[in-house]
Amino acid sequence: MKTNLLKTLFTVHFSLISIVASAQSYLPTSDARSIALGGSNQLFGDAYGVFNNAATLAWIEKPTFSLTSSNRFLLKELSGAGAGFAMPSKYGVFGLNINYSGFNNFNHKLVGLSYTQKINNNIALAVKADYLQTSIAEYGNHNSLTADVGVCIKVIKELSFGVNVFNPFMVSGGYYTDEKIPTEFSLGMNYQLSDRVLMVAEESKELNTPSRFHGGIEYKPGNKIFIRGGISTQPFEYAFGAGFILKSFTVDLASAYHSQLGYSPSLSMKYVFGKK
Repeated sequence: MKTNLLKTLFTVHFSLISIVASAQSYLPTSDARSIALGGSNQLFGDAYGVFNNAATLAWIEKPTFSLTSSNRFLLKELSGAGAGFAMPSKYGVFGLNINYSGFNNFNHKLVGLSYTQKINNNIALAVKADYLQTSIAEYGNHNSLTADVGVCIKVIKELSFGVNVFNPFMVSGGYYTDEKIPTEFSLGMNYQLSDRVLMVAEESKELNTPSRFHGGIEYKPGNKIFIRGGISTQPFEYAFGAGFILKSFTVDLASAYHSQLGYSPSLSMKYVFGKK
């Protein structure tokens, strides 16, 4: 009963804040692998980078299509979904992501087009153009254009760093003249402890809000299975999940857990074209 009441209060609070102050995140729905690792988004060579830091796409080798969905606190009003495509070429990697979050009366849509280029074998840069639309039933649509900028650096074979800035130009994104789309900075680290263990850590911060820590561990008990766990702060949540490789497909499952608001499940999949 207490949990249901908290969920109801959260929904009301969320809707009011979103409409009055445009506080719902404009960032696209993330993938299940990232969610299972505490929300860490700087995952190198992963095609899910179309939803996160596009610079991480520099090391993919095949065209890859991806889908992702999530349900925050098991509330349909806080659900989200996305589709992405990454295409490596001799000129760099081109990416496309389309995301939707919310419900009929209030929702965000985002379309991103990214370009990623290696500076050398260890450094990659990415830029992304983002088209955003906020829809509120009583107010109509509001459209905006902004950008992402990302950098990835492989210090040594086992250690990598990634930096991403969403909306660096502080573009307006609401129905009032003083509203801004949140500007978010993130700095993440990947450390390959062994062939079977990956450790990740990340700090992210939106302007005028407390910073968040994200961290997790991915364990590979077999060639086609992954087990993951992680935590994040502000608010504190822990997460867990698994991944399975099925020939050209990879399926990832995850859920974050908040002690008062409950579970936030997510499901993602990737299909690699031309993989034998």
